[in-house]
Amino acid sequence: MTLWCHIKCLLKNPGYLNKSDFPGEDINIYDHNISYCNKCNFPKIKRAHHCSACNKCVKKMDHHCTWINNCVGLYNQKLFILLNIYNLLMCCNCAFIIFYKLIMCIKRRPYFKDESCNLLKIDIFLIIVVSISSLIFGIFSFVMLVDQYWGIKTNTSGIEFLKNIKGEEQSFSKSFIEIFGEASHTWLIPVDAKIKDNLVDDFNENKKKIK
Repeated sequence: MTLWCHIKCLLKNPGYLNKSDFPGEDINIYDHNISYCNKCNFPKIKRAHHCSACNKCVKKMDHHCTWINNCVGLYNQKLFILLNIYNLLMCCNCAFIIFYKLIMCIKRRPYFKDESCNLLKIDIFLIIVVSISSLIFGIFSFVMLVDQYWGIKTNTSGIEFLKNIKGEEQSFSKSFIEIFGEASHTWLIPVDAKIKDNLVDDFNENKKKIK
């Protein structure tokens, strides 16, 4: 599941803005009624931010993650959260197996003279490497999950927090469904969430009102 989540996060479009988001409209950088991104010349829609690494504007951008070599945005935030959940579970599982094996060997050694618990140097090396890796990635995933939980609770993305932009107040369940979709049977499965993209719709509706 961890590998599946990682691949999906790598390949999934996080929510790049493109011309198809503005049907029937010419993107005119001289339209003074609308703010435009000074880097990619796309209209600045609500909660979209320009990523310097991807050189594109991303809908509801949270941050650019070097771990997945992709942005975390509107369309892949669910996948990113699941990646951290399953990675944390995998690290906990590795730690449990190693700890259990060591405890069993310590208990068995005084009573058994077989070599089932004899550890070679390579075994000790692998145990140390796996233990340290599990600890590092486990802590990292836990911190990211806490950060994502806070973001859902406050309806604020990572980049909005850095820019001191406060999200609109709404219930935790509404923020959660905006990310994971309404189909609860797919919440824990790394498949694309069927979410409503209201950001562009709101922009186009507001533009009509301005005109």
